[in-house]
Amino acid sequence: MHLALVDWIIVAAYLVFAVVVGLHYAKRAGSDVDQFFLSGRSLPWWIAGTSMVATTFAADTPLVITGWVRDAGIWKNWLWWCYAGGGMLTVFLFARYWRRGRVMTTAELAELRYGGDGARTLRGFLGFYHAGVTNTIVLCWVLLAATKIMDVVLGVDKVLAVVAACVLALSYSLLAGFWGVVVTDLVQFAMAMAGSIVLAVLAWNAIGGSEELLAQAARGGGFTPDTLSFFPATGPGGLFSPSFWTVSAAAVAVYLGVAWWAAEAVDGGGLVVQRIAATRDERNGVLAALWYNVAHYALRPWPWIAVALASIIVLPHIDVPAPVSGTIASIEADAILIAAEGGGELIRVDLAAAAVAEDWTPHLIVVSEGEEVVAGDVLARSDSERAYVVMMTRYLPVGLLGLVVASLLAAFMSTIDTHVNLASSYFVNDVYRRFVRKDASPRHYVAVARVTGVVVMSLAGVLAWQSDSIADLFTFFLTFLGGVGPIYVLRWLWWRVRASTEITAMLTSSISASLLTMYDEGWPLGALAPDGVLGYEGRLCLVVALSTTCALLSMHFTRAPDPERLVAFYRRIRPIGIWGPVRALCPDVEPPREGLAVLGGVLGGLATVYGLMIGVGFWLLDRGVTAPLCCAAAGAAVVTWSLGRLTPRARDTDE
Repeated sequence: MHLALVDWIIVAAYLVFAVVVGLHYAKRAGSDVDQFFLSGRSLPWWIAGTSMVATTFAADTPLVITGWVRDAGIWKNWLWWCYAGGGMLTVFLFARYWRRGRVMTTAELAELRYGGDGARTLRGFLGFYHAGVTNTIVLCWVLLAATKIMDVVLGVDKVLAVVAACVLALSYSLLAGFWGVVVTDLVQFAMAMAGSIVLAVLAWNAIGGSEELLAQAARGGGFTPDTLSFFPATGPGGLFSPSFWTVSAAAVAVYLGVAWWAAEAVDGGGLVVQRIAATRDERNGVLAALWYNVAHYALRPWPWIAVALASIIVLPHIDVPAPVSGTIASIEADAILIAAEGGGELIRVDLAAAAVAEDWTPHLIVVSEGEEVVAGDVLARSDSERAYVVMMTRYLPVGLLGLVVASLLAAFMSTIDTHVNLASSYFVNDVYRRFVRKDASPRHYVAVARVTGVVVMSLAGVLAWQSDSIADLFTFFLTFLGGVGPIYVLRWLWWRVRASTEITAMLTSSISASLLTMYDEGWPLGALAPDGVLGYEGRLCLVVALSTTCALLSMHFTRAPDPERLVAFYRRIRPIGIWGPVRALCPDVEPPREGLAVLGGVLGGLATVYGLMIGVGFWLLDRGVTAPLCCAAAGAAVVTWSLGRLTPRARDTDE
């Protein structure tokens, strides 16, 4: 037990607050589905945007980022920093389209966009898919993070932690609906930022600040040449030489060159779209998405990275190698027994002796008796994802520890209630109400939503119980729908895309990602498959290539859609792009001329976000900040101009 009475009081106070909010909004949330899932479409931009920021900070986020920084380096964060490209496309293009569409979910858009039987089938398929698969995977890794936090802070075993986390989340999320989600998100955001900044300051000062960190890095001490790098080192030779592409350099090239535009959320994604749909008008939807991207990428990550860097000095990496080649004869609580190849007595590998401290011990990698090992193979190692929680328990005094634990609990609840609510909205809006019961009462649909939430949460709990690595679940999810992004962009810009095109992309992406995860050896892809083992980056490239190719071929071998079926979509959305046959049927709709404003906004937004993000990092590591901050200022000026062109205040852009 690391928490004192004061810490418990702070944690309990937040739980009471969450329950009170849930009870307060229960009646309003239960009145109809628009209130339960979208807060009556009445939110201002700052509430909707802050909710986006809060709900994308789950309890797993600081843990997985700590693992990346410790095991690879700062550069590894490009795995998620790269998605700012899609985020800015959402701000300056797709947010306005989603709000004009007046849909509740991304699945509902399918029927509006394509029309006909194929579109209805796609909507129902997407309803099941996002209710039972995608949101369940997200819930799984969030629950897994909660178990790791409970293990370190409270000493609770995994099964009990999963059950407790599920019950806690359900007791709140099923009461409050989306009103409770956004209200508690405001408090969670403030708590999370305050807690992460306080921990970062205390940990940073404890190691002696940037001066001591840089000195330790120069001496080695657990740091690699890439640990403090924003971009990893390349190999010798030119750009087109295989020797140039180290594993790390190839990974960043995939993130920046492929991952962001191939992602399922390139045009917003379910979580962001739900909040855009909940805003009071189009301008508020755009500003909400902009605030989210600035806060998410530029303001939030550095306190976590600072703690991760400090932890390398405080909590050294632990590897326990096999002393001989042989077979695992027995696995005990604190030791492994190996039967050596030549016979003789069993060799005992003492795990407790390798522990640095009581709270920093190696965790088993080998998990089964009879497994063959070679001398030097790692049998157990420290869990880098747990380092963040250990730093909390070491450096936060009484009271502040309770605040940070409460902020992580709030982050956990925020993400859980969001995805339970989102999964329920897909099932109720796009499956049950659309195909099963079309004329039931609003309260009936809310009741079905609450039952759906229990089912989804139970499935996620079972998956979390059987999983170990947050990062592995996260990267699998990124590849699972890693090839649908191009089709999701094209459906807004090109009339020729059909419902069958989207179905083909989704099925190819999910099936190929699953197969490549199971059969990941023997791939001659150089740096994308070290030693022939397919990593996330190589898997993503193959999934994107297969999915996009199959989708485009399906479009080529099917007839063009009837333009008359697309008239309703075109009139409501007024998209830019290749819509000639449809536009000819709508002579009264003025073609949009906003390409320059959209392009300027996207580039200016990226300059702002990356300039601020890199500037803060350079300041933390005692590097020059003038250039990145000037870049951010110039980008902000372009963003202001673009917003003035795309969302003028004087015009009602909701209709």
